[in-house]
Amino acid sequence: MSTVVTPSAAGTAAKASPRRNPRHFSRGVRRAVNSAHVVTAVGLVGVELVMVMLGLMARNTGDDAVRHMTYETMRSLVYAAGIPLAVLALVSGVVLCLRTPWGLWKHLWIQVKIVLLFLVIGIGAGAVSQWVRTLEDKSAPGADASGIATFQWLQLGAVGVQITALVVATFLSVYKPSGSRRVSRDARGRRAGRG
Repeated sequence: MSTVVTPSAAGTAAKASPRRNPRHFSRGVRRAVNSAHVVTAVGLVGVELVMVMLGLMARNTGDDAVRHMTYETMRSLVYAAGIPLAVLALVSGVVLCLRTPWGLWKHLWIQVKIVLLFLVIGIGAGAVSQWVRTLEDKSAPGADASGIATFQWLQLGAVGVQITALVVATFLSVYKPSGSRRVSRDARGRRAGRG
């Protein structure tokens, strides 16, 4: 004689033995990785704001030594903080997507965030770092300073694009347009029970 399992019996059995998906992080690990992602992303925004302030200071100072030292500082900041933080934010974000129910390709807002972080990394490593090096060379004592204003505007504009991309990525993280998961009543009850 065969046993027929009804949908309600299957649901009861699933409730009785809650199993965690092995592809998903535990709550503690998820919070740790999420915290790392937020810290690196916020740190990256801070670096970009400092790059704007230093760029404006270098552009407006009348002291050649201060200008040159500012561009040296900016170059160090790009390599020591900007690019590493951008890469860490990208990696931690992708890891979160892969190891949580959000998934990497389920929601358009996640894909846009990833593209924006690649844009920030590409602009930082490919353009800003080169323009800051050029500005450092052109502001050195006795160097040919012709065209320095063009590179100053390019650097400020590129950092402005990076900040805009990071702000958009932040809004996407908070608002999750057309991509917020609906939590069923059963899932909410299980979460409340785990407390």
